[in-house]
Amino acid sequence: MTEKFLQVSDTPFIQLRHRFLTTKNPENKHRTIIIIPGWLGTIEERLPLAESFLRFANVIIYEPRGYGKSSAPHKRKIWKLEYFAQDLAKIIEYYRLKEGEFYIWGSCVGAAIAFQYYLSNLGPKPKALLLASPQDKFKTKWWFNLFKWAPYFLLVAIEKIVVFFLELYLKMKNPEEVKNVKYAVKRFTEADLYVQLRILIELIHEYDIRNQKENLDLPILVFSAQQDWFTLPENAKQFVTFHPQSMLVELGNSHRIIDGNEGEIGDYIAKFIEKLEKNTK
Repeated sequence: MTEKFLQVSDTPFIQLRHRFLTTKNPENKHRTIIIIPGWLGTIEERLPLAESFLRFANVIIYEPRGYGKSSAPHKRKIWKLEYFAQDLAKIIEYYRLKEGEFYIWGSCVGAAIAFQYYLSNLGPKPKALLLASPQDKFKTKWWFNLFKWAPYFLLVAIEKIVVFFLELYLKMKNPEEVKNVKYAVKRFTEADLYVQLRILIELIHEYDIRNQKENLDLPILVFSAQQDWFTLPENAKQFVTFHPQSMLVELGNSHRIIDGNEGEIGDYIAKFIEKLEKNTK
């Protein structure tokens, strides 16, 4: 397992941390899955998922700008979705992946990055998308617009207030989701909070593909929790309606459906890929 850094921007200087893992089955060396972690995710956090995929594919896993050990400049206007998609294109170019020979796994914000890459025609097309909790628009509120130019100290204060009341609310409405709040609080102390708040404002809040989603004319395997409070299950399910080979898997009752379910997710993906490739030979 080799860890590298790929420079994707000169000004500001940005490099992405990435790894390539070789499949444990040589018969599947022709197939590669790119893993894009969800917001606040890291390579280490998704290694159990990568291990599950290695049974039937090579794996490329990388940390988008602002994630993990990838660069996180304290600048505004560089955290828009289009830049994350362009970075993904550079990862694909670096590994010389060919059209139809790779798949993209993305969860939540990772799914948004995968969508933007595909819809923007930035490079070779994946054979399919493998997504957890995909959305056409995240459920942020209009008043997030007020935070775009707010000073950092004010954003930090608001974040603490919102997290406090959100945890109280979820304890009553959906106790399963409290673990997602606790995860975010923990990651906020480990990651660069300035950057995470900029991603929240510039990417997550502004993301909107509602007028483009029907152009997603490729097979999509969707994993969706039945009672996901943070990303609407009905939004996730719609993405299996655009291609006859798409498929929906309902898994779990909270947003964090990956943790502890890596093996089961891998099993579903292996069967999906096998069927897809058999039908396209």
